[in-house]
Amino acid sequence: MFGRILLWIAFMAGGCAMMYRSYPLVENLGKSARAEEHLGGTRNLLLMIGFGLIVVWWLVMTGVISIGSPADNLMQSLENS
Repeated sequence: MFGRILLWIAFMAGGCAMMYRSYPLVENLGKSARAEEHLGGTRNLLLMIGFGLIVVWWLVMTGVISIGSPADNLMQSLENS
């Protein structure tokens, strides 16, 4: 559980940093043609990725999504039934 908390804090910090520093990231990494055409800009893509990191790891932290191997999940479900 402690490892999950540390991992969640790391991904939360990474997602927030990606969202906060999106302008310098676009300047350093360049623009994505696909993002410019379909999403309204590369900055929007970086904001969506950062927000997605935060949401997914929040779901992992609360136990909605399991990050174990499929075999472990199968064994747990067999033990519970």
